[in-house]
Amino acid sequence: MNNQRPKVLIVGTFHFEESPDMIQTDTGDIFSQHRQKEVLLAAEKIAEFKPTKVAVEAVKAEEDALNKTYEDYLAQHVILPASEIYQLGFRICEEMAHEKIYAVDWMGDIGNRSIGDVLEWAKANQTDMYDLITGFYIPQITPELKGLSIVERLKHINQKERLHVEHELYLHIAQISDGTNHIGVDWVSWWYQRNLIIFNNIMKLAENTEDRILVLIGGAHVHLLSQFLTESGSADVEKVEDYLS
Repeated sequence: MNNQRPKVLIVGTFHFEESPDMIQTDTGDIFSQHRQKEVLLAAEKIAEFKPTKVAVEAVKAEEDALNKTYEDYLAQHVILPASEIYQLGFRICEEMAHEKIYAVDWMGDIGNRSIGDVLEWAKANQTDMYDLITGFYIPQITPELKGLSIVERLKHINQKERLHVEHELYLHIAQISDGTNHIGVDWVSWWYQRNLIIFNNIMKLAENTEDRILVLIGGAHVHLLSQFLTESGSADVEKVEDYLS
């Protein structure tokens, strides 16, 4: 029996620009000269994985438009936007001479409530859980990135202990409930669905055992995606610290 499997490297990222995410980071001016040098160094280190395909946190429906922008970038017709999809993803693809970049995210029907709605309900009806989430968990996982380089920030985001605490946060959100109406589960089930679809999209890129798939995605996704990939037996997940040292 051939036990060789595709290799996947998941690099949990922070957003280089403003986002609607629950956890916010301040990157400063990503276009400044010293930040651009740091981005290039980070891209160079990650590219040492030698990916055959690069997947990013963009929804599948945007893949054609994303690749049109990538083509324009290669032709030097466009200045890269601030997002890590472009700053890291495009540069790594260019370094590896890839003709295409892949979108693997899904943002379908969010269910009955957004995460903001869930936390507002908890604030009004389940203050102990609200205080635990906002007073303990969110501060624990909100990265203090001031003074750190891009590579150092990525190392911090991908620390195993931090990723575990972040996963705990989602399981506490699932406990927001009045005993009959499972307010938190409504949103967390969507979160699991989103990550399962991302997992499925990643595996569709693995066309043979020689594939090496790089996934650049928000740090909050790393725990579940690593779990799904490993426990499915479908791929070998590489250690990100081997490439960010």
